[in-house]
Amino acid sequence: MKKIVLILLGIAVAALLAIVTLISLIDPNQFKPQLAEQVRKSTGRELVMAGEIDWRFWPSLGLSLEQVALRNPAGFAEPDLVRFEQGEASVALLPLLSHRLEIGKVTLSGAHLFIQTKADGSSNLSGLMNDSAASTATTTSEPAKPAAEPVSAGESQPWQISLQGVALSQASALVQDDRSGTSLRLDRLDLDMGQLATGQWVPVTLAAKGSADKLAFDVKGQTQIKLAQEVMASELKDLSLSGSLSDPSLRLDSFSIKGDRLALGEWSNLTLALKGAKEEGQQALLAGSLEGTLKGRLDKEMKLAELSDVLLTAALEGDALPRPQMKLKLAGFARAELDKQLITLSKLVMSADEALLSGDGTVQLGAVPSISFDLKGEKLDLDKWLAKSVPTTPARAKEDKPAAGVASTAARGNKAVTGKSEALSAVEPDLGALKGVDLDGRLQLGSLRLKGLDLGAVDLQVALAKGLLTLKQFSATVAGGQVNANGVLDARQQPATYKVHKQVAGVNIRPLLQTLAQSELLEGKGDLDVQVQGRGLSALALRNGMQGKVTLKLSDGALHGINLPEMIREARATLTGKGAEQVKEARKTDFSALTASFQIADGIARSNDIQLFAPALRVKGEGQTALVPESLDFLFLTSIVESSKGQGGKDVDELKEITIPVRIGGHWQAPSYQLDVKALLSNNKLLEEKARKEAERGLKKLLGDKADNEAVKGVADQLLKGLFK
Repeated sequence: MKKIVLILLGIAVAALLAIVTLISLIDPNQFKPQLAEQVRKSTGRELVMAGEIDWRFWPSLGLSLEQVALRNPAGFAEPDLVRFEQGEASVALLPLLSHRLEIGKVTLSGAHLFIQTKADGSSNLSGLMNDSAASTATTTSEPAKPAAEPVSAGESQPWQISLQGVALSQASALVQDDRSGTSLRLDRLDLDMGQLATGQWVPVTLAAKGSADKLAFDVKGQTQIKLAQEVMASELKDLSLSGSLSDPSLRLDSFSIKGDRLALGEWSNLTLALKGAKEEGQQALLAGSLEGTLKGRLDKEMKLAELSDVLLTAALEGDALPRPQMKLKLAGFARAELDKQLITLSKLVMSADEALLSGDGTVQLGAVPSISFDLKGEKLDLDKWLAKSVPTTPARAKEDKPAAGVASTAARGNKAVTGKSEALSAVEPDLGALKGVDLDGRLQLGSLRLKGLDLGAVDLQVALAKGLLTLKQFSATVAGGQVNANGVLDARQQPATYKVHKQVAGVNIRPLLQTLAQSELLEGKGDLDVQVQGRGLSALALRNGMQGKVTLKLSDGALHGINLPEMIREARATLTGKGAEQVKEARKTDFSALTASFQIADGIARSNDIQLFAPALRVKGEGQTALVPESLDFLFLTSIVESSKGQGGKDVDELKEITIPVRIGGHWQAPSYQLDVKALLSNNKLLEEKARKEAERGLKKLLGDKADNEAVKGVADQLLKGLFK
């Protein structure tokens, strides 16, 4: 044992003497000129070593360098391509005897890298690449030398090289491209890697702070990496990356990504979390957080990426949302065929607060992405999402008020509210987005609330191709009936054109008018057929430029705001000189059927075939409504065709076969109704004949035989003609 100790002690002393001799006899600084010259020959660049090269003894024998830089050619923004303030490295001596080069951890402090590409395309890397390529070409062009003599087995033993690790402290970098005006700046980079050996897990820690153009970042993370002979076969595990990002309009205050293992062809479990805001000036338009889990895999050929068991939740708030606060959820599966640029989404479940949709879809990437989808949902209230209050139904105007006289009716007509509308916008919507994507999809909903309307069994099918939007089908139940529609919107031209065909069958018309037009003019059950087309989608263009036809058929309903039998009694009173009997009745006219067709052109909807069939009454009407001022101008001719049974009572029998004209004017939301007395007197021959006979009988009683005088008859005749003009 004593001999072994002495031998080991002798070896240690010998090694120590060798090191002392090496240090005392060899000054590494004497090799600076040779190193600089060799670098100049290899790269054409100047190597500057302003500091000293010193021996390092602890924790192992090595060298340290200070203030080393590799110069750039003249004409670049910074003088150095790469530089560092201090660098250290060590080499184990004894393994050298066994052809093993064991390099300790290489550490660099204050390292800086600068890469610039000028506007003319030249780069400070260009010389390095050319010289390297030329050197390689020269080597390969040399004639082959005769085979060397065989060497001994010891000399042919290959060197085994290992590196214990790399550490960068307070490093920085700037990559600048003057052609595009972009830059990538690393203000600080700290990197620590363990022993770089294949097949072993190596710890890595990273911290970086910098900017890419206007995007600023501050990230840190850690992981373990297992290098493989083939780089793409390397793996990561225990990944944890966190930090923050910001640009002038978007701020990501914090984010984190965690993964258990990342390797090509293998499934990885990932956890995501982020919190940030979208800003405009100093105001946050949108703020929120997102967190979730998912599984991901990228195949070894890097042609197929898959996501499974995706579950993401988000909480948002801000003025940019349709409501102050929202909670979103997304779950499903995704498959991306990278070589085909095709993304397939399956088993999607998407929710926003109480709204829930599920289905499938695909996305074909390209110059113009193409999206297809098939979604279903139970209930969707768009009124809440659009943040628009549903207009309230106006109170029925004096519905139960007793009928007034002709004078008051006329006054209502003369003083009718014009109902001036707010100025309609002439600004066309920007439909540029319709040209940036193609769509083909279907949406089915159990119920939908839109602008106060409750729709059921909604089936919407749309297609969008190069700015041409086609409504292939829209069907739904509404107000006890069924609505079907199709149409086309062509955004390829400006202003856009449209063509729509809508059919409504068996609906209760009054709820529709109350909700859509804030009017209670009509009630009844019936059909509506709308075929319109036009150019321009501004509020003004839709009314002024629309062309088409609307057909209406109603049954078992009522015309509100007007009581035709009441107005007939007023007409009777006017003709007989007797006061009209005051009967308290609702101001409405019941009908068994109402039909009309309207031609729409130049901002006017005209009709000349309005017909209303009511108990004891027959009404024919014609007129027009201007779509922009929303004014009304209609004349209805009412005839008594039945006995005194039904609405109106026996008083109307006296006017049988006499046509009673009623004029409707005013505004959509404030219509006026009045008896047209002048038309009543001038257009009824039967009434004129009755009046003539009554006048002759009255003159006979008043004047006696003088009434037969031709002069007197002439004067009476002129008076009657003036009355009926």
